[in-house]
Amino acid sequence: MKNIFKTLKANWKKTVSAILIFLVVFATLFGLVNFDFGPKTAPKTYSGESFAGKLGEDFQKKIGGNEVYVLAYNEWADYHALSALANKYDDDPDGDGLPNYLEYVHATNPANPDTDGDGFTDRQEITNGYDPDALGDAKPSAQIAIKKINAAVPMVWSKSEDENSLQEDLKNGVIHYPKTAAPGQSGNMVLSGHSSNYVWAKGNYNYIFKDLNDLAAGDTVDVKTIQQNGRVVVYHYKIAGEKKIVAPDDPVIFENTSESSLTLSTCWPLGTNFRRLIVKADLVK
Repeated sequence: MKNIFKTLKANWKKTVSAILIFLVVFATLFGLVNFDFGPKTAPKTYSGESFAGKLGEDFQKKIGGNEVYVLAYNEWADYHALSALANKYDDDPDGDGLPNYLEYVHATNPANPDTDGDGFTDRQEITNGYDPDALGDAKPSAQIAIKKINAAVPMVWSKSEDENSLQEDLKNGVIHYPKTAAPGQSGNMVLSGHSSNYVWAKGNYNYIFKDLNDLAAGDTVDVKTIQQNGRVVVYHYKIAGEKKIVAPDDPVIFENTSESSLTLSTCWPLGTNFRRLIVKADLVK
């Protein structure tokens, strides 16, 4: 031990220099991971109400009017020739498990259990996140808006749990983990996004969840889905106040729920990927 102290004392200048070099390198690498050097223009944000929006003047000119007429429920029921015995909100005349009010919301045919004719009922498709009015395994496009942290981002329907595939998907938005609940449906929907990344890493959303820890009970997360038939459905989730820092494979991230819930996940703390910050939210009905 004495020999070590003698060596350090005799070479204190070299020791101090080595420590300073290490600190500079560490600080540089930490900065490259944590500081967002991308465009400083704040992303467009949406409140839940603004999703419906008003038609812009240019759009009004294109269609020659100032409003788009949408059938009221009773007119929709008449259009589909639903009898008085089968036109109530909770009726299910085609027996697909999807009540009339949800057929109305998704613009599907209440007299046909398989609106798009692809072999799966409308209820099966909606429950599993597929577009009920588009052939095959098409899924509606989706967007996530969190006003509190100034985030508006596409949601990517990840098809594989392979880490490389997930990292590719993260370049295009926040990812929806396979086998978790679809927007608005019963169960736990798990979404994950970057909190930090290397400046040379490709992608426009490398820091989208860097402020996730700022969310608190009562804050809202809006999930907007857009079907091929043009129907827009917005689901509002409210933060329940539950935030945890857990291991990447902690079962609490993916634990199922009987009600419609949402789990937001990101690497934590900034600049690392050893742990996950998760924020839980519940669907507002």
